[in-house]
Amino acid sequence: MKRLIYTTVFTAVLLIGVTPVWADIVFFKGSVTIPFKSGLFTSEPPAELRAEAIERGKITAWKKYVSQFSGAKRDLYRKHENDFLTNISAYVTEVKVLDESVANDPQSLTTTVRITIDEGAVESAMRENFGAGSQASGDASTFAFVFVARELQSRKTYQDKVIDVKQTEQIGLAENKIAVSGASSSESLDQSSTSKSVSGGSSEQKRAKLTYQVTSSQDINASMSNVLSTAGYEIVEYDDVVSNCGGAERTVIMQEFSENDDMSRGSRNAAINGSHECDVSLFATGTLDVGLSEVDPVSGMQRVFVSTRAQVWSLTKKLPRKVASVGPVQFSGLGPDAQVAMRNALNLAAEEAAKEIVAILNSKGIR
Repeated sequence: MKRLIYTTVFTAVLLIGVTPVWADIVFFKGSVTIPFKSGLFTSEPPAELRAEAIERGKITAWKKYVSQFSGAKRDLYRKHENDFLTNISAYVTEVKVLDESVANDPQSLTTTVRITIDEGAVESAMRENFGAGSQASGDASTFAFVFVARELQSRKTYQDKVIDVKQTEQIGLAENKIAVSGASSSESLDQSSTSKSVSGGSSEQKRAKLTYQVTSSQDINASMSNVLSTAGYEIVEYDDVVSNCGGAERTVIMQEFSENDDMSRGSRNAAINGSHECDVSLFATGTLDVGLSEVDPVSGMQRVFVSTRAQVWSLTKKLPRKVASVGPVQFSGLGPDAQVAMRNALNLAAEEAAKEIVAILNSKGIR
């Protein structure tokens, strides 16, 4: 399966200030083979068979597109598959025949098509018809989150701890000898010894301690807020939660994420209690770990990978319940320098993480 996406083109074009036209357009191929019997005067397949092959090829390509959905998004699609297939012309904007061949023994028609899919229309349908976006303003869940970007600052490694064990065993042997000479006899004792040595041991490895430089990017918050609010969720700024209802300060959470992959129990408890006190329905935390920049072999531009993780808790009951978990998954961004590439990668990672969160929540009916 080959997926042609113009997201990379979007990133490159954005750098020179031109708005992309095809940012939500993707292409997929589909092929189908249909047996047939030739007519009395021609061996060519009839026109209606050709039309059927094109239609079936379109559906095959569409199924390939659906197969690359994330688990949560695929579950949501399956629940409403008939709605999508009934209105497939709203999402498949063009069908182009790439190849058509006829075999004679046995007779069959093989047709390969390429379809153009308006992915934005697909996302919109899922959001507006089947998710939180289908609700009126004020009816959806309120959502607060804290996401931080992290760059590796130092790595402290430890030598393996080695324990050697040696055991030595001495084994003594004695042999009596009796000599007889005439009427007298004498007895002598010969001794010999053998040594046996056994060695072994174990080694213990200690995980390297990583220290990060942590930043809270407004770009990340904007990207996530855009996806979540467009999906119909009511976004609440976490800083407003702390100011009005208490909770762990954002700076404290950032400091803890600089040394660990999660908040301390005390900070998490304070953040959740404050959010619950302010009637926040959903609370999320996450990290976006920035890798080192490298040269993209295709474009020659700088490329940066970002690995993202996220967790979402429902606060509608006394005890918080984890209702969504994302990652770690990686995304990459391009740019003329490392800084721009990193910013593009962070924005993309935040946006895709938010989309996955929305898909998971919608598949569970959490709106």
